[in-house]
Amino acid sequence: MAMRITKHDIGAEIISILTRGMYPDPRDALREYVQNGVDAGAKHIGIKIRSNTIAIMDDGEGMDENVMRDAIRVGISDKNPHAEVGFRGIGIYSAFHLCDELRIYSRTEKDDTPRVLLFNFKSMRDLLEKQQLDRVNGTITAKELVDLQAILQDNIRLRALRANDFVQQGTRVEMFGLEPSFFQSLSRFEEVADYLRQVVPLHFDPDHFKWAKRIEKKIRDTCAQHGTRLNLVSLKLQVNKKTESLFRPYRDDLFGGDPLRPVFREVKSRHEFFGVVWGCLNPVRKKIQDRHLRGFLLTKQGFALGRRTDMARHFGKRTTYFDRYIGEIIVVEPGLLPNAARTDFEHSAMRTSFYEALASVAAGYNEKADEHQELTKGDDVLDAAIDRITEIEKTIAFNYEKADRLLDMVVEIRSTREELDKRLKKGAFRSTRTDDAKSVSKSARAMERQIQDFIESSKKKRRKKASQSSPEDNVRKRLRKLPRPVRTHARVREPESLIDVLEAVDLALPEEAKAAMELLDERFIQSSASSKAEYTQILKELQEELEDIVLEGA
Repeated sequence: MAMRITKHDIGAEIISILTRGMYPDPRDALREYVQNGVDAGAKHIGIKIRSNTIAIMDDGEGMDENVMRDAIRVGISDKNPHAEVGFRGIGIYSAFHLCDELRIYSRTEKDDTPRVLLFNFKSMRDLLEKQQLDRVNGTITAKELVDLQAILQDNIRLRALRANDFVQQGTRVEMFGLEPSFFQSLSRFEEVADYLRQVVPLHFDPDHFKWAKRIEKKIRDTCAQHGTRLNLVSLKLQVNKKTESLFRPYRDDLFGGDPLRPVFREVKSRHEFFGVVWGCLNPVRKKIQDRHLRGFLLTKQGFALGRRTDMARHFGKRTTYFDRYIGEIIVVEPGLLPNAARTDFEHSAMRTSFYEALASVAAGYNEKADEHQELTKGDDVLDAAIDRITEIEKTIAFNYEKADRLLDMVVEIRSTREELDKRLKKGAFRSTRTDDAKSVSKSARAMERQIQDFIESSKKKRRKKASQSSPEDNVRKRLRKLPRPVRTHARVREPESLIDVLEAVDLALPEEAKAAMELLDERFIQSSASSKAEYTQILKELQEELEDIVLEGA
């Protein structure tokens, strides 16, 4: 037998439970009302926080009387989940614990009559708190608790306004009587701005991020090719007297040099196009310094889902390469629906298909980073070889009578040449520098032979053999043939201690372990080196070996 359900079976406390669970951060309410504006087609949004009030204005299509009436429903929304981000019918109550009163003004292009929705959240909270106290004291029973319909009906009003009271098309949300502890955090400009920069689909900053326009165009064009789009908004934030137009948080100075050209990948299966990924790799072989921005952020229509670290597991066992990127996974597929907590997508067969496709895309980004790792190592090796060979060339003529020094030079030159030859054999130089590497190797081999000739022959024979061409002449000729160091990227800072080496390869250590490593460094590594230069070289070689171990483990 079917049970009869009445309004008394849904208690008013449900509104408090839902909003506390879904919007634990007061800034989440800002995101929700911005999202409503984006869903309404807004291009420009303004947020003003001052004098214990918040106002959020958008130039979207606005709401007529019927839409405003339906907006108050709980858990029911006219929004299409396949076309809009917000669709659960609870976002309008996201400020329930944030303010005492909520007012929503709106006007459409065709309607000459603007309207306002008035929510008395303070009265609703006071009633719920009194009920809880009465329940504790035993003065009321569960059957006497107010129902959801009654509390909403008594505390929400919809009124028509005069045409001049709200002249522009769009919507304005106003919050009055902010809860003091919430207002304290919302009154700090940078905290609010940083939050919005990361969670809202803002434009990229063309003045501070060199790839801003290219990324926006590529995303727009790729989405258009698949019959969809990503809506970006211009947002101006004012907190007290400070006002600023906000952009997404990406800047050139987040990288260890000029950010490399963005890499784009489509996330798609055989039947679905899920979205597009962009990623800029750090030009130096180090993780992005700002830990809040390193890696890839998952978004739905540009609104953030979860944290960047949540995506790391899809890029391999270790985060070595993941942490060297800044990027986003921009999902536009309507069938992928955000979960209530906005941390991921709801479980479904399509979600499984999406993450399978993402794994393939992630592998491509790892391969790109691995290629860059090898090429930049090759650049460093070649530039160091050019510097070293040039230095030796310049001093050869001054050491012809010093057999021991000449032997040391042969060892240095041979070691340098063998490292170059090893990389040439593996094809570990970029194409534009392969000829340079061959030239330096050839010059190094010629130097070896010349020095060995001087060592093996007598001083008299050396002078006789050199009568046609002086040693200084030979040096000058070879120096003219040597290529110049190119410095194709910002050089990785040389390690100054064992701790530097471990941090460079992302091996985080507790303080006790750091102390032990410092002792091992002092007792064994430093004591075994005859000079600072040799100590630095030992550290560099150790770092390279550890990087290879870490990457193999990834």
